[in-house]
Amino acid sequence: MSAYETADLNGVSKTMLLTLHARAQHTLSDRPRFTDPAAVELVSRIDYDFTMASQDRLMADGVVLRTLTLDPLVAGYLATHPGCTVVNIACGLDTRFQRLDDGLVTWYDLDLPDVIELRRRLLDDGERHHTIAASALDPDWPDRLGEDKAGGRTSGDVLVIIEGLSMYLEQDEVRSLLDIIAARLPGATVLIEVMARLFQKYGRERSVEDAGARYTYGCSSAAEFQRTVAPGFTLLHDVPFTDTIARYNPVLAPLVRLPLVGRLSERIVVLRAPA
Repeated sequence: MSAYETADLNGVSKTMLLTLHARAQHTLSDRPRFTDPAAVELVSRIDYDFTMASQDRLMADGVVLRTLTLDPLVAGYLATHPGCTVVNIACGLDTRFQRLDDGLVTWYDLDLPDVIELRRRLLDDGERHHTIAASALDPDWPDRLGEDKAGGRTSGDVLVIIEGLSMYLEQDEVRSLLDIIAARLPGATVLIEVMARLFQKYGRERSVEDAGARYTYGCSSAAEFQRTVAPGFTLLHDVPFTDTIARYNPVLAPLVRLPLVGRLSERIVVLRAPA
């Protein structure tokens, strides 16, 4: 491996560098709520100008919030389903496996071929950690799960993480992705980040726009999400990012519980695929 790797990415794929930098920057802050040393190392090895990412506090704070929201959900699933399989869709340069590995999980990171090519230059696969180069909308990607195990297929408990993707898809694409999971991974638990429709329409993050990406999908509530794009799924619960803010900053709880603030909040929707 060379000391520095060039990241030749465009559009939505380029945003993975912004989220990576946000996690690294938070780790190096004075009072981090989580630490991600792997992200710090990766930023130091990538030949990329992170100036815009450093200046976009709205984007960076959003990444920290979703990490603080998703990590406990994933860790909780691993604790209650030892030896499960995790599929991390649109992984980018996510390092959640490195943060949360319990020594038992089998983990698959899935993204487009150019992203996986860069990821493999920076991070090695392992006995329980694998990468899949495919579109999330390719109906055949589930065939790649478990194929390393003497031709076997994934069985047992499955957790699917969809972070930082749905807002860049159209509504019918979100439904197509969930249809693939329903058809090929029956009974799987899904954690999907969903942007509020108001923020999708009117919110702006400078570094995302600079990367050439734009938000195309938002949804007003978990119930609406389940009804419109995941009708066969069971809605278990959802975790608005405002709940995470209130948990870590109780003094802000009255503010974040205002209706307008709630209507602007992203959330993690937790679903179970039909068995």
